[in-house]
Amino acid sequence: MKNRTIPKTTIVGLVGALFMFVFLLWAFLQHGTIGLYRVNGIFHWIFILFGILGVAVLLLALLKYLLNIGNKKRRLLWLSILTTILSIPAIVIPPAAFLYVNGEFSSGIGDTPPQLLMADGTGAHGIPDMAVAFNTEKAVKETLSWGLKDKTTSVQEDKPSKQHVFMLHDLQPGSTYQYQIGSGPVFFFNAPAVGNSLHFAVASDAHFGAGTARNDLTEEMLGQITNSKNDFGLFFYLGDLVEHGFQKNQWSQAFKAFSSTTSTIPTRFTVGNHETLFSGFGNYKAYGYPDGMSLQTGSKLWYRIDVGKVHFLILDVEWSAESFTSAQAAWLETQLKSIPADDWKIVMSHGFYYSSGIFVDGWKWYDNPETIAKLTPLFDKYKVDMVFSGHNHRIELLNNSGVVYAVCGAFGGLPDPASTYISPSSIWEVSGDYGFIEVSLSGKQCTLNFRDHDYNILYNYTFTNG
Repeated sequence: MKNRTIPKTTIVGLVGALFMFVFLLWAFLQHGTIGLYRVNGIFHWIFILFGILGVAVLLLALLKYLLNIGNKKRRLLWLSILTTILSIPAIVIPPAAFLYVNGEFSSGIGDTPPQLLMADGTGAHGIPDMAVAFNTEKAVKETLSWGLKDKTTSVQEDKPSKQHVFMLHDLQPGSTYQYQIGSGPVFFFNAPAVGNSLHFAVASDAHFGAGTARNDLTEEMLGQITNSKNDFGLFFYLGDLVEHGFQKNQWSQAFKAFSSTTSTIPTRFTVGNHETLFSGFGNYKAYGYPDGMSLQTGSKLWYRIDVGKVHFLILDVEWSAESFTSAQAAWLETQLKSIPADDWKIVMSHGFYYSSGIFVDGWKWYDNPETIAKLTPLFDKYKVDMVFSGHNHRIELLNNSGVVYAVCGAFGGLPDPASTYISPSSIWEVSGDYGFIEVSLSGKQCTLNFRDHDYNILYNYTFTNG
């Protein structure tokens, strides 16, 4: 009678294959993994090798079982050894990788300074509502005192929490406000005006936590944006604030560095591909658009911010076009339809559309055919004025079909090499420099100053809308 006992080696192999396949299934169900697999050459091959290992262990385990039924087990010592050797990493790697990408080997975010975050929509007086958001190491009940200099009010939280969000509704345009958390320092900020002028900064890709990032230059540029002499009213940051969104200590490091600027200048953090890596997706929603902040038009990933006749459409475009869903497309078209033709329409996202760049790891980091095909027809149809993006670590100005495109992924992350492909839409571009974009709107005229980390103007461009 044939031996139908299942060998221990087979059991070990089946467990290893199960671990590997469950981990891969979990990974590809996460928000940004499809883009990571398609675009990032290193992770592309890591996932393929994981799959090959899982299949190899499964086949060896089944072969061991089948040959064991045929009473050939004495001659299969080599098969047992090989199956066991491959099963060990198949069993160990998935839980270790799962713990790592869930931030279990990273310290918590702890105490972070306040961020003054712009919320989706507009208040009663034509400018966005704001939120004062911060975190504490321990769960506590906090109190916020805020208002105009001669008229403040206090709000206390209902229950202890580690994450704190206080909404500031219906601000008066052009007014100076103050706020204070408990008995801490008093912060002052200016609510944007709804007249003919608006002055703001746009930047992307600081990559806190990356060994190659120049966070010292990031902080230098933040100081320039904060400097009252430079008179910036708003700050838009277009993603990849951190290198690994699943590591909470990187968020803490970034927020502490940004706080001198973002505590006093109304700021909006847009989602990038590095923020949403694995469990980082939850961290972005918790820290970039925390619970308690109001939503009027969109979601935590795409939304609209209005300042009088200037309208910002913030999109979720990360690696390529994978995250631009049909729901987001419908929302974007609805918003663009509703904006008067003579108003400013400004789109912002992490992922780019037209850009010069390089070919690396099997991906063309320039004129992206996917985002161009899915989004730019809407930009053209509804006469969007400007589109800002990051993702490429360079600074560039482009124009396609009358829409001005600007790439500003140079806020501290490792600069990209010199472009090997120059986009036909390119007007000016530079590689190897760090910097950000200064935007000045006055009536129908816009001036873009592309500034380096020393605040020198690299390039200047002026145009009119309509």
